Amino acid sequence: MTKEQKLTRLVTAFAIIMIVVAQLIDQATAKPLYQWLTIVNVPVLFMVAGYWATGLRWREVLLKGIKHYVVPFAVTAAIIILGSKVIIKFNWTYWMQYRFVAMRDGVTTFLYGNGWPTAHVGDWQVLGTGMIWIALALFVATIVFKVVQYLPGHVAYQWVVTILLAWLGYYLSSQFQMPWSIEGALVMQPLMMLGKQLRLAGDWQVGHATAAAGFLVWTGVSTSGPFDVIMAAAPHWVFTSLGAVLGSLTIVYLAQRLIQWTPAFATGFAKLGDAVILKISILTILMSLFKMGGYISLITTDHTINVLLNIVVTLIVMGLLTWGARRIDWARQIYFED
Repeated sequence: MTKEQKLTRLVTAFAIIMIVVAQLIDQATAKPLYQWLTIVNVPVLFMVAGYWATGLRWREVLLKGIKHYVVPFAVTAAIIILGSKVIIKFNWTYWMQYRFVAMRDGVTTFLYGNGWPTAHVGDWQVLGTGMIWIALALFVATIVFKVVQYLPGHVAYQWVVTILLAWLGYYLSSQFQMPWSIEGALVMQPLMMLGKQLRLAGDWQVGHATAAAGFLVWTGVSTSGPFDVIMAAAPHWVFTSLGAVLGSLTIVYLAQRLIQWTPAFATGFAKLGDAVILKISILTILMSLFKMGGYISLITTDHTINVLLNIVVTLIVMGLLTWGARRIDWARQIYFED
């Protein structure tokens, strides 16, 4: 594992934990925590994508994007659609749950590729894909990011275009939902550019003051509401985007300090950040087909303990399945780095 890989995997590990927690807590009773997590949990993944997309040729962008984003999205779709059909057919609804009643709705939903339900496309109902929408958004965001890098002029010009694209994403989301999570990909362009700047900066360390300021802005912005990247919606798009950028730098600061202070622990913890799309796929499948909270309620009826156990068990399952997937040739080629 190179130094760059360790840093980005540590950052991704923090993101995975925050995504799992945000998905499994009660968003109503834990509203401040949920809003705080949403400012950076998904944006951090786009920052890391921008970091590694910097310098890639078009062929690499497309081939790697299809291999590591689109194919896992399709595999997840097939598992959830067919799994829903099997659960309904054999009446396993006591122990499991289904996402789609009709296979047609499942196919339409995943072809449209948005995480949140869209009312209708023609006569077909489009439901949400779940968290695996991130895979498609990363694919689209990387292509848009690559186009921006080809624009002539100073890097400041690219930043201006990036900010305009982010505004366009917020504006479009207020009018209608475009397919393939395009709006989410657009609003994440500042994070992609941040990843590029970190890559070009080399060994630059996020300072204490920058991290502290980032944390304060991140926390302050979160009091206004969540950053709904799925819907490309935020209470104040400029401040929320700024909070996401500065908050992501705070996460980078934490990762850098872990490497400095506890290198052995950092190496172990970084493993959680490996194969992030596989882990998001597993999370999507668990939340779509399994009643994780229901299983745990057989052990305890205390809501807080149930949620905490659900988070821990989900992370363990994700880790174990990732460990197993690494030993399967086709899964290793799709979900793990080249």
